[in-house]
Amino acid sequence: MSFHTPVTMISRHITTFFIACCLVISDAAVIKSRSKFDFPTNLIGLNDTAEEWLDPYSDVNDLADFGKDLFDGIAPRHVIDALINATASSDPFANQYTEPSGSPRLRTAIAKTFSPLIGQELNGEDNVLITVGATEALRVAVLGHTMPGDEWIVIEPTYIKYIPDIKMAWGVPRLSPLKLVKTNGTISGDDWLIDKEQLESLFNKNTKGIMLNNPLNPLGKVYQREELEFIGNLAKKYDTIVISDEAHEWMTFKPHIRMASLPGMFERTITIGSASKSFSVSGFRVGWAYGHPNLLNHLKVAHLPNVACAPSHSQYAVAYAFEEEQRNPMFFASHSQSVKEERDMMVKMLTEAGLDPVIPNAGFCMIGNWSSLRQRVPKLRTAMDFIIWMIENVGVLGWPLEMFYGKEHKHMAQDYVRFCFHKNISTLEKGAQKFKKMKTVITPTVNV
Repeated sequence: MSFHTPVTMISRHITTFFIACCLVISDAAVIKSRSKFDFPTNLIGLNDTAEEWLDPYSDVNDLADFGKDLFDGIAPRHVIDALINATASSDPFANQYTEPSGSPRLRTAIAKTFSPLIGQELNGEDNVLITVGATEALRVAVLGHTMPGDEWIVIEPTYIKYIPDIKMAWGVPRLSPLKLVKTNGTISGDDWLIDKEQLESLFNKNTKGIMLNNPLNPLGKVYQREELEFIGNLAKKYDTIVISDEAHEWMTFKPHIRMASLPGMFERTITIGSASKSFSVSGFRVGWAYGHPNLLNHLKVAHLPNVACAPSHSQYAVAYAFEEEQRNPMFFASHSQSVKEERDMMVKMLTEAGLDPVIPNAGFCMIGNWSSLRQRVPKLRTAMDFIIWMIENVGVLGWPLEMFYGKEHKHMAQDYVRFCFHKNISTLEKGAQKFKKMKTVITPTVNV
């Protein structure tokens, strides 16, 4: 990683100022005609999402909701008990602000957990930041490392927060869609591969970094070492950062390799984690980032003006959960096995309903290819058409895969719908019964 001299830093600031001036000048005519109450230009269109389109349907009576990756069961008992103990503690600081960077206890627990996994000696003070969920960790990672005009490469399909984060920081998203290399037989998320030539073509002098989601939501793809080394070598060749979102790291059904563990990558990788996914407690609002202090200090600067800290008692509970796993490593393995069983239930549901599931090797979600039903269900052209038809005729909600693509590549996703399967067993059983209705409401194929 290069270190900038005062001369190059001055040049960098002059360039940034010039870009900002160009942005102002180019928008001058628009600004004159705009109301002061209009959206800023970097926010326009960010609320135009399938999530917004489908929100009215979430209250449909007796709907089996597999849209949001939201667990509707009971959180792990030992984590709940730790939260209760923290809230009722006689410690006067248990329900007050922690340090802005997070409670020392949680930062230490995270440092001890991940040090052996990436082969680095982390310490909570320098290498770990606690945030309000992984959502904020991603936001401050981009905000803390982006100047106007900086480019971030995003692999598609992508987690829905990445492109808005980049645009809100006045950065520029550059998109690289994965290629499906297998079209027959059982297809898994790992059959979607990087287009190496296209990916490298996006790197240039304005590239600040690449955003990697591993394991990848929504495909459940677990990147192989060769793929990670290719991405890492590009980052080193072009002197860029990698933001590695590893929120689903503990729900893997095959070995997971952390980007920061690869040679020469710790110094240029910001790793993001989530209690929401690790312990199925999305309401706790605890996330984290870890990495080299030279990278992490930028996040701390961006974090401090936004929030005082993540919820204190939630931090206590998550720290306890990590400490308990260090003492008695059982939860992550058993939890992963339970999620795998839920995955298998969803695969069976989709197959029996006539969809072709893409089998995930990690995470909470999978996609299903519905294109074989297109000719059998009148007037259905797009994935959104199919989703609304499912809501009205079957009682099941999924999300269109197109919401995980930028505007120019949405057409690549029209045959797919995403379903989240990490749900209460009663929700899965209800969904299984709903999906059985597909056979009664679909027009039989007519052979001519």
